[in-house]
Amino acid sequence: MAVCSGSIKQFSLVVIAFFVAFLIVTSPSATAKLVEAKGISAVADNNIVEARKVALENAKRAAVEQVVGTFVRSRTDVNNYLLGKDQIFSSTAGQIDEYKIIYDGVGDSEDIYEVVIKADVRVDLLVDKVAQIQASMGWTKMPRVTVVLNENSTNPIIAQHARNEMTERLLRDGFQVFDEDEPIYAGFAVNLTVDSQIKPEEFQGMKINANELTLGMQVTRVGDNQVLAAGSKSASKPGVKSNSIFSKLSADIIRKEWPQLRKQLIRFWHQEQVKARNVFLDIEGVESLDVANQMKAVIQEAMPAIQQIEISNIADGVAHLVISYKGWTEQLYEELLASNIAQRHKIQIVGVTGNKITATKV
Repeated sequence: MAVCSGSIKQFSLVVIAFFVAFLIVTSPSATAKLVEAKGISAVADNNIVEARKVALENAKRAAVEQVVGTFVRSRTDVNNYLLGKDQIFSSTAGQIDEYKIIYDGVGDSEDIYEVVIKADVRVDLLVDKVAQIQASMGWTKMPRVTVVLNENSTNPIIAQHARNEMTERLLRDGFQVFDEDEPIYAGFAVNLTVDSQIKPEEFQGMKINANELTLGMQVTRVGDNQVLAAGSKSASKPGVKSNSIFSKLSADIIRKEWPQLRKQLIRFWHQEQVKARNVFLDIEGVESLDVANQMKAVIQEAMPAIQQIEISNIADGVAHLVISYKGWTEQLYEELLASNIAQRHKIQIVGVTGNKITATKV
């Protein structure tokens, strides 16, 4: 049978278009979630049209909150969450471009209009949009930080003063500061190297001390020790009360040098919010593959920033899960807490180290 070249070209275009559409639908970046949500609005001055419009927008907002509410709570501090959640959910309601109205009308009370929708929410796009809003408004919860003293520091007392000053500065800036021995992961470390020297000198027949302090600061990512920012500064001041002088010098150096390092850290933190990375979750006390699959389904359903989750294996009662997650390991930990999964399913998180979370089923 003869087929004209035009028909072949047309058929080829149809096949290509179908293949592209298939890739879009099945691509991880196009993951969607079907949710049902209700919106209501007061009917003012018998204006049904306006009430319906507001109720529909409220239904879209409620759908968004269902999908990313846990994500927003886990990545926003309490005060900013109370301040910004309405703006975040309202701003992202426009991301819902596919929905079906399943109920539309006046409620039990004639002065209330109700709209119930079934919405197809593009999860990945929504997560990225929320992260952008949080970063632009400064509502993203600050990262966990630990302050580490370099062993090469010359004077332990002066070094500890510098560490205390750095810790206070971090707390004032809104960071969450943890000790090195905490079982819960700190995402970044501020490493301090303190070199203090006292040089006796004479000035106009008087013996004085020349107190010289060099403070090195290096911000690294915990786990792979990638250096994100670094700086070093020296200062000196004469006087006989050397410890007091060194404390003041370290405070002055931190006050002047830290803002620039902080800016670099925050920029990196925001840029990495929606980059997918593998996080390993080990759950002890999982006796079977069925239980592990139940846990997998519950976790994936509750947390929108998870792109994919797989069970790598179960050995000696421990389920090893590999999670492709948009964010940091500590953020996955925070999202687990915000979703109440641990509480509902009796899971206790033992620790967070590097890109691994360890938990036990109790």
